[in-house]
Amino acid sequence: MSNPLAISTVSAAFLRRILSAANAAVPNAKVRLGAPTAKLAEDAAPLVNLHLYRVEPNAAHANDHLPTRGATGQMRGPSKLALNLHYVMSFYGNHDAFEPDLMLGEVMLALEHEPLLSKTTIHNAIEDNDELEDSDLEAALARLRVTRQLMTIDDFSKIWSIFYQVPYVLSLSYEVSHVVIETSATPPVPTPVAHPGLWVSPVSTLRLDAAGRAPGSIIPPVWGGILHVAGRGLAKPGLELEVDGGGLAMSGVRQSEAALAVTLDAPTFGGVELAVGVHKLQAIAPRTSADQPDHVRARSNALAFALSPAIVVGTITAPAGGTTATGTVDIGFTPSIRSDQAVRLLLDVRNSAAPAQVILAGRIPVEGGANAASLTFSFVSLPRGDYLVRADVDGLLSPVTLDSTAGSSTYGQIIGPELSL
Repeated sequence: MSNPLAISTVSAAFLRRILSAANAAVPNAKVRLGAPTAKLAEDAAPLVNLHLYRVEPNAAHANDHLPTRGATGQMRGPSKLALNLHYVMSFYGNHDAFEPDLMLGEVMLALEHEPLLSKTTIHNAIEDNDELEDSDLEAALARLRVTRQLMTIDDFSKIWSIFYQVPYVLSLSYEVSHVVIETSATPPVPTPVAHPGLWVSPVSTLRLDAAGRAPGSIIPPVWGGILHVAGRGLAKPGLELEVDGGGLAMSGVRQSEAALAVTLDAPTFGGVELAVGVHKLQAIAPRTSADQPDHVRARSNALAFALSPAIVVGTITAPAGGTTATGTVDIGFTPSIRSDQAVRLLLDVRNSAAPAQVILAGRIPVEGGANAASLTFSFVSLPRGDYLVRADVDGLLSPVTLDSTAGSSTYGQIIGPELSL
C-alpha cells in the first residue's frame, strides 16, 4: 500500500528502466516524461517519450479492501485504490542511423527480460527526485508488473488523435499493474471481544412495504388513530418495532403475516407523544435466543411515514351582525405543536357555486419556545358563512371528516371540521 505519490513514483521508475535500455542502444539518448509534441519530431534527437495517458481500476483487486466502514458509518480501514497505469512510449531520432528502431528493440527486450519495476529501481527513482522523497512505494507489498499491450493501428490512431497537430511516430503501449494507493487515515482500534458467541437466525423475509392510511381510505394517520403497515413476515412472535430508534410496546400492535395495525397513543410509545412530521419505522426480527444481542438481530428495511395533525374547532370570538366578521378562532391540536413548526389555517368556503379559500397565518417557527396544544388565529372582514377548516403544519394537512352514517344524504361526503360565522 502506498500514498498518492505512488503514481508519480511509478512514472519515474519506469523512466529509469527505459533510460538504461535506450542508452545501451544509442549513447546519450534521453527519456522525456509528458505528452509528445511536434517539436520532438522536428529536432530528431535520440529520445524516448513516455506519457501516462490512461488510468483505470484494477478489476482483480478493486474491492480487496471493502468494506471500509461499519454499519454505523465508523471507519474500519483506510480507503484504497488499485490501479492500472497505461503508458504510450514514442521513439525519436535520426532515421538514417536507425536510432528510433535501435532504441525500440533494446527497450522491448529489456522489459521482456525483466517485466517488473524492482525495489532498487523504485528506490533510485525516489533518490533522484526531491518531489518524491515522501513516497513509500518502495515498501509496498505488491510487485509492479510491466506488460506490453497489443495495439492495432486503429488503436494507435485513436491515441494519437488526442495529441493536437502532433505527427505519429514509432510507438508502443505498456501497462503497469497493479498500483495501490490508500488514505492516511488511521481507523480506531477495536476493543477485544470479551465473550464470543454464535447465533443462528432462520432465513426468512422481513420487509416493510408501506406505512400510512388504511387501505382504500383518504384519511392520513393521526395521533390517537391507527398506523397501517403493509409488508411480509410480520406475524412472527417476538417481532419488535422501532420508530425513530425508540422501541414500541407491542401490546398496542395488531399483527398478521402481511399487515400491522399500530395504535398511535402514549402507552404504545412509552408515554411519549409523537410529534407531527415524518418518522422512521423499522421492524426487528425476534431473538433466536435469550442472550442474543440487539445488534446481530435481523432488521427490515427502514420506512418513512407522516403523522398528520388532528384539529378541533374551539371558541369563535366575533361580534354579531353585518355581512363580514372580524375576530379570532381557537383551534386545538393533537399532538401538540412544537415551537419550531410553522402553522397555517386553511378555510374553504362551503359553497360549490363560488369556491374560495382563505389562509390564516399562525405562529412562525421559533427555537426553544413552548409546545402548544391550541393556537388562536385572527381573521379580518371574513365573509359570513360556513367554512371547511384544515390546518397545515410544516406541509402536513389535518384530515377532513367524512359522513359515515348509512342512509344519510351526505354519506361518504366531507362534512367537517367546520367553522360557521
